[in-house]
Amino acid sequence: MRVRSLIPFLIAIILTLCLLASETIPLGIPGEWTWQRIPFNGPALLFGVIISLILFIVYLFITLWGLSRIRDCSRGELAVWLTTLAICSFLWSFYLQDAPPAEYSLSKAPFVLYYKGSSGYFTEANTGIENVSDYLAQYETKMEAGDVLHEGTHPPGLPLFYRALIRLCETSPGLQSFLIESQPASFQFASEIIAETTAMTPHPLTQQDRAVLWCATLITLIASALTVIPLFLLAREFSSRHVSWQVAAFWPLVPAALIFQPKSDALYSVLALLFLYSWVLAWRRHSALCFVLAGLLIWSGLFLTLAFLPVALCAVLYSFFCAWQQRTATPQSKFPWKRLLSAAGWSLCGFGVPLVLLGLLFHLNLPRVWLLNLQNHAGFYAEYPRTYWKWLLLNPLEISLALGLPLTWLVVKSLCRRHFQASTAGATSPTGLSSLLFSTVIVLGLLWLSGKNMGEAARLWLIFLPWLLLWTIPFWQNREQLREQSQQPVESFFKQQSIWIYALLAQAVVCVATVYRVTGFHFPPG
Repeated sequence: MRVRSLIPFLIAIILTLCLLASETIPLGIPGEWTWQRIPFNGPALLFGVIISLILFIVYLFITLWGLSRIRDCSRGELAVWLTTLAICSFLWSFYLQDAPPAEYSLSKAPFVLYYKGSSGYFTEANTGIENVSDYLAQYETKMEAGDVLHEGTHPPGLPLFYRALIRLCETSPGLQSFLIESQPASFQFASEIIAETTAMTPHPLTQQDRAVLWCATLITLIASALTVIPLFLLAREFSSRHVSWQVAAFWPLVPAALIFQPKSDALYSVLALLFLYSWVLAWRRHSALCFVLAGLLIWSGLFLTLAFLPVALCAVLYSFFCAWQQRTATPQSKFPWKRLLSAAGWSLCGFGVPLVLLGLLFHLNLPRVWLLNLQNHAGFYAEYPRTYWKWLLLNPLEISLALGLPLTWLVVKSLCRRHFQASTAGATSPTGLSSLLFSTVIVLGLLWLSGKNMGEAARLWLIFLPWLLLWTIPFWQNREQLREQSQQPVESFFKQQSIWIYALLAQAVVCVATVYRVTGFHFPPG
């Protein structure tokens, strides 16, 4: 491997460390929105970095072992490796959550989930839902109140999620006891502070509340870690097992997937990728069942947040581009209108059935709720003005840091060099990689130009960050092709994977540095 291949990764590390260390460069736009830096804590920082290094070495060993095995292994062994990757992702995320000092460790979780100023869904479920049927029937009226923050801009899925956890702990004393006993010391310490603060209020923090908050924290961590599985499967539709593993292994090292735990945004990536995978699979295999499943998944996502609207648009564009590629494949080909209509029909079945049932059983007009959510969200910037052009310039940098500059370099190299065009230009089949990549580029480009995320793009775009990992597929495909076509003597496995190893190492460095230096929460009063 030539030394110059390392230079971009070294530059990415240096730029990240310098930016994070600086106290004069704001992480955002002062007066509108900025992310806060965590104060330095020398001894604790050094100890945490050493432990992080040890954990990364273990993670690197396991991913390299998996990479050496998955090319020709059985499906059963592949399932074991994917499960192992998800477990490693969870353990890495769990440790790094509890590594920063004091209130920036896992002690942040109870504050984020409990107080209304940070999210409010637990509070809503705990004090605002006495009867689920009545709550859903009155939800439309609730949205008409015009709240521009958490409550008014979301469908009822998240409050019902917390209500389900409350009910689960109520009916399962054993589970509740386990959840209380398994809490780390940092989480318990924060819970004690909340308990003391709320002791004299109408709704003091109870043991059951602590169990629910810890359960929600674990579910969010697990859901984020599981993202590696649909990420691998979706990449596998367009590349080899080898390349798909290389792509998926980066997800645990994405800084934004860690610093915004346990916000609900970290829940969405796995569901969004499952939907896209189901849609791509349905299109490739002409599977009505998979289209129905995709419809059900996108309904589930939209029941939680309207952030799934761009994900649905991405799927529509993917099918359109695939259909257009099929049309231009030969002069005699016709545009496959019937196939598009079939995809729309079956997916609408999966989407429409729960929509209708919700209206019939609970008198909830969910489409009007979505419309009111959009109207309330539009009112946010009227109440909290932002400067469009400033965020238009800043958002690409914010997303680059949220993803990690080493990965950002791979994305840019993958999309801008000739090997990207070579990898996708020949993809004239209905399952071409170019269809998916172009769809994601267009959707993210429209989101960027729309100015919908002026201030918190790093958090609000967390659902889309796996797409950027997919953009690196052509880079790894090109390296795989060059290696197979090379006339030089066969290199050792470690030498063959040297670029990937150094990319993982650089990404791990910026991930740890970001987690130790940046907090995703301002903890406003609730």
